Amino acid sequence: MKKIIPTIYKFILCLILFEYLIQSNSSYAFFPKINEPNQKELESTSIQIGRTAIQLIQFGQANEAIKLLELAIKLNPKEASLWITLAEAQVRSDKKNEALLSLSEAIQLKPKEESIYFSKASILIDLNEPQKAKDCIKKGLSINKNSERGYFQLGNTEIMLNNYEQALIEFKKSSKINSNFWQSINNEGLVLYELNNPKEAISKFKSAIAISNDAEPKLALAVVLFSSNTKFIEAINLAKNALKSNPKYIWEDYQSKQLWGTKLKKSAQLLFKTKEMKKVVREAKEKSQ
Repeated sequence: MKKIIPTIYKFILCLILFEYLIQSNSSYAFFPKINEPNQKELESTSIQIGRTAIQLIQFGQANEAIKLLELAIKLNPKEASLWITLAEAQVRSDKKNEALLSLSEAIQLKPKEESIYFSKASILIDLNEPQKAKDCIKKGLSINKNSERGYFQLGNTEIMLNNYEQALIEFKKSSKINSNFWQSINNEGLVLYELNNPKEAISKFKSAIAISNDAEPKLALAVVLFSSNTKFIEAINLAKNALKSNPKYIWEDYQSKQLWGTKLKKSAQLLFKTKEMKKVVREAKEKSQ
């Protein structure tokens, strides 16, 4: 990885030097005349820079990736993939509003690509703009009505807008399209618990656990089992396993970001206060602070 960055900077230096040379009219130039690259060559170079930027993002160097992507876009501003990658780097650099602008540019170039609308909606959800996200998702679904991701996101916006019945409808559409999309099944459980249907919520969380080893459905199931006064030992073991896997779930703010409702969060706090959970709760807080 150490070799990538110097190589790119050498390339940038060459571009600067090239620009100086083609602008110079001096007959005393030290270098022979260089042929100006054609559009095809510029486009090819921009894609190569974009690939390097993706590597930088993967290695946690999002700010460096942004610099490269801005250069690549100057070379090839009509390449939608560069704008999309720039948006990803901006999100990872906590520049979400700038990322929205980048995705808007990508939409202008590829208005029929539904995934761009869904990506933009994800950022809007993170910025607590559920109505704007909902409008964006609907545009994506108008292009592709069979997107489990689209209906999942739509369900999330309905939760944020406190439309639990509608949220359940959207999650069911998502899981019907893809029965292995555990996130939608899990969120069906979240909604069902808030709608005072713990029995069905338990069934959904168990179905999600059968597909994924993620901490969320395990902890949610533990909370519902505990609050229902059934299978206490199983609830404790599930909760311990979940918090060891993802200690961030100990915090109510994090639960809220995962769209846990008020009832589930209150029940979780009661579970965490039991003597059986004392040690695990303390360790989770220490690890996640």
